[in-house]
Amino acid sequence: MEFSRRRALATALSAFVAGPAWAAGAPLEAQGGQYSSFDGAQLFYRRMGSGPPVVLLHSFLNDGPRTWFNTGIAQVLVQAGFSVVAPDCRALGLSAAPAGAYPKDVLAMDVEALIRALRLKPFRLFGYAMGSRTALRLLARGWKPERCVLGGTGIQGAVDVERLAAANIETIRTGRNARDPRLGVRVTSAIRLQKLKPDALIAVLRSQVSTTRAALAQIRTPVLVLDGDKDTVEGSPAELAALIPDAAVMHVPGDHFEALRDPRFAQIAAAFLKSKDPPARFAASAALQL
Repeated sequence: MEFSRRRALATALSAFVAGPAWAAGAPLEAQGGQYSSFDGAQLFYRRMGSGPPVVLLHSFLNDGPRTWFNTGIAQVLVQAGFSVVAPDCRALGLSAAPAGAYPKDVLAMDVEALIRALRLKPFRLFGYAMGSRTALRLLARGWKPERCVLGGTGIQGAVDVERLAAANIETIRTGRNARDPRLGVRVTSAIRLQKLKPDALIAVLRSQVSTTRAALAQIRTPVLVLDGDKDTVEGSPAELAALIPDAAVMHVPGDHFEALRDPRFAQIAAAFLKSKDPPARFAASAALQL
């Protein structure tokens, strides 16, 4: 049994040698659609594949294509036998950016509306950065996906979200004069190129809610925290994993922005979502293949 498990994992990770699994295959096309959220906001999503669904939650100042499709991650998941559903969160991508303040946990409520509208249960969950923070909120609100990957996050992305949001708000407001000028330039450029509404982005950030340590301790979904080995943007991934009963940590080379594009990131995530092993056993076995 142990040999068979390791052989299956080695097969799943074999694309480390050849690069992204989708590169040599036939083109995969995503189908777009809209749904009405809890407040009537019209939000956009992309869907691809025909297997068990994986809900993909993108990072801040990004959208479904930038985080999941342009990186090849969505294609790797489809090649692994899944279907993917990648919403553009409100105020980003092709989704609406309603005026005014948003209620607390609005991003989690938007995803809940998507899951209900598309009848996705059972499903798996995969977030990156802000998307991981939203995934944690869904887990804290009682949702029980079969497995969950939290990418590009750490302890502060769970228990200190308001501070992270405040820093992002300050950068949006000050732009090139931000405390980190390079980040300020990147944020200003993203807003201009994507034609985003700064007030709506700030409303999204103000709606975000931390997940308490007590709530993390109640999570029963198997979780893999998957980060770049130089990613410190949202704090320690190991500290976050230690607070979730059934969780483990793995790393790929790179910082917060580079890790997402490393072919190993997608392959590890796909292998974990497909595996039935507990996260700690999966991580130990997968590490032997790196």
